[in-house]
Amino acid sequence: MTRLIRLYPAGFRAAYGDEVAAVYHEATAGAGRVERGREALGIVAHALRLRTGLGSGRPLGRLCGAAAPFVLAASAAHAGLELSDMAAYASAVRAEGRPPAFFAEDIARAATAAAMVVCAVFALLGRWAAGRLYAAAAQAVLAGTVLALDGGTPDGVLTGGAGLVAAAVLAGCPPDAVPSRRARLLAGAAGAAIWLPLTALSLDRLPVSTDYALWPFLVLACAGGLLAGWRGGAADPDGGIFGLGVGAAAVAAAPFAVDAYLAWSSVLAPLTALLLFAAVASAVRATARARRSAPIGRL
Repeated sequence: MTRLIRLYPAGFRAAYGDEVAAVYHEATAGAGRVERGREALGIVAHALRLRTGLGSGRPLGRLCGAAAPFVLAASAAHAGLELSDMAAYASAVRAEGRPPAFFAEDIARAATAAAMVVCAVFALLGRWAAGRLYAAAAQAVLAGTVLALDGGTPDGVLTGGAGLVAAAVLAGCPPDAVPSRRARLLAGAAGAAIWLPLTALSLDRLPVSTDYALWPFLVLACAGGLLAGWRGGAADPDGGIFGLGVGAAAVAAAPFAVDAYLAWSSVLAPLTALLLFAAVASAVRATARARRSAPIGRL
């Protein structure tokens, strides 16, 4: 137990170390190995949150808490697009009269992507704590699979790295920073709005050839701008110029920034997309705040 207490910062350890130890001993008195292990993991997680600034009272913790539902929805949409691409490939091959050829790693990657989508749906529809942690694990496995298969290429490193960032945000979200139902529904709607048209695009169900990887940025910018307008934008202490909601949506856009780079093969692609994101988010935020503050019957 002493070694666990040492994980806390010195100041916290001196002020509350004895109290933490007493609570641990009280909670595990007569408990089995599983219960003791769960309590110990809780202490380790709490100590790490304090050391990394991921508590709900710290700026980084508040950002992770606000970003988590958007990261969850965007990661699910990204995983869903992988499944859609596999379905499009299978459909095209069958149209040629040949059976689709999937390797074991393809099946494993598809299964992990499907698990990511299921966990995200459960988390956004109400089972936040468990769904978020399971989704973080699925996202980490999915990113690890990408790195294991394509880690020798810059594309694989970027894609896998963005997945690990998403998993870290989901795992690092403070447990007491439970997003509101409105934020979860908004994030879920954004994820669906990203996935559905891009899936139709990959299946040749839309009369356009490409979206230049910009569509997810437009969707997330609108969602982040709305959330920032609802929250008050500049009233958020960590929101900066656009508000914490826009910062949260920008974090969620990381995997799509990689997609934009890969689609255009230029570093100008993500920069262009981020400028578009900032412009749209600022406009939506301003509109949302104006509607919120307008007298009844106006706007």
